[in-house]
Amino acid sequence: MSPSYSIYMDRLNGLLKPRFVAADPILLGFAEKDFEYCSKRFSAEGIRFLTVNLPSLRKALDLSFKTGRLEVPAGFSKVKGTGLPVFLYSHFSKIYHPDGSLFAMPYVTRIKHVRQVCEAFYKLELPYSPALEAATLDNFVANEAAITSFLDSNQASALNDQVVSGAALLCRYVFSHFPPKDIVPRHGPGSLATGEKGEEKWKFSRLYSSIHQQFPYYEYFFHNTNMLGDLKGDYMSLDRLNYGVSKITLVPKDSRGPRIITMEPLEYMWIQQGLGRKMMHWLEANPLTKGRINFFSQKVNQDLARRSSLTLEFATLDMKDASDLLSVKLVEKIFRLKPSILKCLLAARTPETVLPNGTVVPLKKFAGMGSALCFPVESFVFWALSVSAIAIKRGIGLHDAAPSVYVFGDDIIVPTEDAEDVIRVLSSVGLKVNTDKSYYQGWFRESCGVDAFGSFDVTPTRFKKTFPVTSEDGTGFAAWVAYANAFESKGYSLLANSIYEELEKVFGKIPYGVPTSPFPCKIVNDPALAEELNQAAKFKWRVSKDYQRVEFRVRTLVPITQDSQLDGWARFNRDILSGTGDEPSIFTLPRATRVVRGWMAV
Repeated sequence: MSPSYSIYMDRLNGLLKPRFVAADPILLGFAEKDFEYCSKRFSAEGIRFLTVNLPSLRKALDLSFKTGRLEVPAGFSKVKGTGLPVFLYSHFSKIYHPDGSLFAMPYVTRIKHVRQVCEAFYKLELPYSPALEAATLDNFVANEAAITSFLDSNQASALNDQVVSGAALLCRYVFSHFPPKDIVPRHGPGSLATGEKGEEKWKFSRLYSSIHQQFPYYEYFFHNTNMLGDLKGDYMSLDRLNYGVSKITLVPKDSRGPRIITMEPLEYMWIQQGLGRKMMHWLEANPLTKGRINFFSQKVNQDLARRSSLTLEFATLDMKDASDLLSVKLVEKIFRLKPSILKCLLAARTPETVLPNGTVVPLKKFAGMGSALCFPVESFVFWALSVSAIAIKRGIGLHDAAPSVYVFGDDIIVPTEDAEDVIRVLSSVGLKVNTDKSYYQGWFRESCGVDAFGSFDVTPTRFKKTFPVTSEDGTGFAAWVAYANAFESKGYSLLANSIYEELEKVFGKIPYGVPTSPFPCKIVNDPALAEELNQAAKFKWRVSKDYQRVEFRVRTLVPITQDSQLDGWARFNRDILSGTGDEPSIFTLPRATRVVRGWMAV
């Protein structure tokens, strides 16, 4: 076992001793036993104990909220004569009867603590084994085969049934007068199948006829006649291709394995970003979908999940492999009454992708995660199908059913009484609902990162980034300061202090601040108190004459920049579409930061 993992065992020790445990000598005794138990298993099983085995106990806890009974997973011994695990028994015994049946009114603080301890390391971004990467890719290919199998089966008739027809009518209404070609193309921050990086993205090399037929290059890639005239040679020298091919890459997700991202060709992403953002803004403004389909804020879904965990009014549904199972055929059926939009969607869709081993896979799905069209299209399709299912079940109009469905990507919220019908309909068109993570029974709900039980927020704080070991790791520094603040706010003071102490060994003293402070800091709620604490901690400070405020010399994160290499029309293209910013001659690298010292106000 790598010595670098010892820090995570120290974190677990801090997790087992929150304030309400440390204040109770009896519980403190149990916490010591629990830590000894963890130490023994961690020594034998390594980091997998924290990232896989402990989360399995949390999953059993959540499942019991639906079934009413705890089924202790394999690997966790039970207290003799009971159905409860030895590990964290003092907490489980306040949630369940000795036989494992759920209390009618369990202690929510104990639920929250068990979930926090068991879930803390679930999202930790660690290197994956070749076998796990291979299994993830195999699942991607299997989903393509599942779509093909579904479309070839008798089940595919569901694509023509009343529910899909209802979704198509909603599409015609919602996208009435939507102008799919009135878009402002743009670049995304991610990697591309064609390999361009940074400012290279502003120089186009290929002309795909599939895009050109709907989005003529002389209109969407060259913005006026002068530009086209000057760059006529560049335009004529573009590689002519029928269509583009995306590429598959693997990125960190959580302990279960990596996430698959589809990297799109440069010219495809240019159009996808424009059309995708146009659709998102349209859906957030349309009277029927406004506040129901959301893209820029998860608050609606989060608030509904929290409220419904008490009122039981709504159910939270979670889609499994959502984008990978949404077939292009289903999208065609739902958008068939808006052919102008459908043609544009299909034009901006790559029909094939390449696996890391070079294998070319024809795509039956509409688009993979990574396409800028994936999120808006899947959100609308899931919403429209759910609304149509409810309208048919209740015998009401589509407009009457529309306000009862809320969607953020693959997080769906529907009335509890309609949940099973919606699940059945989504399954009937080749989609999969993750029933283990969908809640319409009991007092638990989860949506968009909020877990709630009986109106109480029981969302755990999860470590994602590994602990920073060098002072150059600005992202890790900011992340771990944020973890410490989150744990402090939840009562895990020992853990928070432990994190601060370890960080200060690498980065030096951490200043105090408030939630809106523009630098990583220990959060207090009073700016005056933060300033007083910083002065007591002997941080250098001054009174700024320009801004008439107290400033401290602290570590902060700044984006990494470089001198712009763009000139001529490429520079003009960038400036009119992305803005010049404060420094037009400077290019900011996306998602790249460094730690520097600077004068900052609390």
